Amino acid sequence: MKSKLLAVMLAIALLASPTQSYAWGHQGHAIVAQVAFQYMTAANRAKLMALLDGMTVEEAANWMDAIKSDHANDYMKPYHYLNIEKGGKEMPKEDNMVSVLQKTIKDLDGINTLSKEEVKLKVLFLMHLIGDLHQPLHVGYGSDKGGNTVQLSFFGRGSNLHAVWDTDIIEYKGINTAGVFKTNTYTPEQLAAVRKIDVIGWAAQSRGHLKEAYRLPSNKIGDLYADANKPVIEAQLLNAGIRLAAVLDYYLGSYEGKP
Repeated sequence: MKSKLLAVMLAIALLASPTQSYAWGHQGHAIVAQVAFQYMTAANRAKLMALLDGMTVEEAANWMDAIKSDHANDYMKPYHYLNIEKGGKEMPKEDNMVSVLQKTIKDLDGINTLSKEEVKLKVLFLMHLIGDLHQPLHVGYGSDKGGNTVQLSFFGRGSNLHAVWDTDIIEYKGINTAGVFKTNTYTPEQLAAVRKIDVIGWAAQSRGHLKEAYRLPSNKIGDLYADANKPVIEAQLLNAGIRLAAVLDYYLGSYEGKP
């Protein structure tokens, strides 16, 4: 375990270096991070930025994808998804996105007993995995690898169902942070319910959108499919950001590390 932590922290140090190129930008995760940052208190924003040691919130939210190319981090690949077949109810026993998020949150109950490096790593997990959890295909079916083997033509270009939800619709429809904020019609009571920390509930809600994702007229999709699912994607990005803010505010609020 210590060797894994050392390897991961070395990767963080390399990413924080000013000579490191940040070329992986993923719009969905960046939007989640930007939404969360706006919903956090000013004091906790300062604590977050101090923990990130020069990384932007967008870079932090994409960090777990950025380190995939280093095979020393292969053990983290299952952290990005939860596979349960259609009709299945039992949680997998092996590491998965939900179990890692639950453990990360539980570990943060003792946030002031952890080193700054340990807190930073757990915050990086939260910033990425809460975003992943709200992409319905990340809580999908193992039989098609979360939609990765469902081959599609998106406006005549080869893609797959997972990529269409992960990237293609966001890029094609120009989904951005400002637009996501405009979709927020929550009352204060509804917002409080959305902010409730409930990883299992969040996963179930996200998985509930799979029926929309798999409602494919054919393997050739375009405006009708993109238009139908844009509101779902925007709502999921908004909820992910609000919930990430709720978790970070809760734990950083009691964190004694100084900005």
